[in-house]
Amino acid sequence: MLHPVARLKAILGEILLNGRLAVQAGTLATQRLDALEHGLRRVTDDILRISRQLEESCGAADADHRAAGPVLLDERLSTYDIRGRILALAALLSPQRAQGTPKIRVGASHDGGYVMLDDWEGLAGALSIGIGTDDSWDRAVLARGLPVAQFDHTIAAPPTATPGLAWLPLGIGTEDLNNLRTLRSMLALAALPPTGDLLLKLDAEAAEWPALGCYEAAAPLGRFRQIVIELHWFERVADPDWFAVAARALGHIASTHAVVHVHANNGGGVALLGGICFPRVLEVTFARRNAYAFEPEDGPFPTPLDTPCNPVRPDLFLGSFRFPPPG
Repeated sequence: MLHPVARLKAILGEILLNGRLAVQAGTLATQRLDALEHGLRRVTDDILRISRQLEESCGAADADHRAAGPVLLDERLSTYDIRGRILALAALLSPQRAQGTPKIRVGASHDGGYVMLDDWEGLAGALSIGIGTDDSWDRAVLARGLPVAQFDHTIAAPPTATPGLAWLPLGIGTEDLNNLRTLRSMLALAALPPTGDLLLKLDAEAAEWPALGCYEAAAPLGRFRQIVIELHWFERVADPDWFAVAARALGHIASTHAVVHVHANNGGGVALLGGICFPRVLEVTFARRNAYAFEPEDGPFPTPLDTPCNPVRPDLFLGSFRFPPPG
C-alpha cells in the first residue's frame, strides 16, 4: 500500500498528464476546426463565384433567348385566370372557310406578304396602315388596278413613289391628335372612291388594339371586304387593362367579319399562357360576314401558301387553331 504522500504525488502526476493530453487534444481540435473553417470559406467563395458566373451566363443567354422569340416560362402567365383570358381571345379567332372562294398570297414571299381570299371583283381600293420599308402588299394590290392609300408616321418617305400609291405621314390612333388619326379620319383622307368595297391592311406594332377597340364611332369596318392585321404581343394578356382592350377590339371585328386565315410570325416566337402555347404575334385575315358563306375550317395552319416571316427559322405550327372554350 502506497504512502499517502506518494499516493497524492501519483494522483497529481496523473492529473497533470491528463491535463497535458487534454490541452494537446484541444489544440488538435482547434487546428482541425481552423482547417475546416478555412475549407468552408473556400467552398463558400467557390459557390459565390460559380453563382455569379451562372447569373452572368444565364443573363446573356436570357437576352439571346428573348431576342430569338422564345417560349416564355413565367409564373405570372401560368394561372387559370390567364388561361381563361387567352381562351376568350382565341374563341374570337377561330378560323372559318369562305365557301367557294380560294386563297392567294399577296405581297412578299416572306415577311410583308399575307394569305387572303382571291376575290377582287368590285373592289374600289385599299388602305395600308404601317408599311415601314416594305410595301410589297401595296404594290401587289396596285398591280390589280386598285389605288392604295398608305399611312405611316414612322418613315420620312414611302419605299416606292409611283402613281396609285398615295402616302401620308400619319399613324393610327384612338383620336385625331398630332400625327395620329382614327380609322374613320384615315378613310376620309384616303382620296379613294366614296363607294365600293375596300381592303384594309394594318400592321401598327400594337397600336391596332386601342384603335380598333374604339368601336364603330372611330373605327368603321363596314366598307372593308377583307382585313389583314398583324396582332401583337399576346403575352400582355396578363395585364387586365390590355386584355379588356384586346377583347373589345376582337369583339368589334367579329361583329362584322370572320377569321379566314391565321399565320404566326415566327420572329415573335410563342408564349405559354395558362398552359396554352400561343403565338406572340399573329397574322390574321378577316372577311366580311355579309359577303361570303362560311363553314368551319380545320386547317392545318400553316398552309402551302404560307412561308415563315423569318426565312432562316422554320414556321410555327398552329394546327387547326381551335382551342377549348373558356371557363
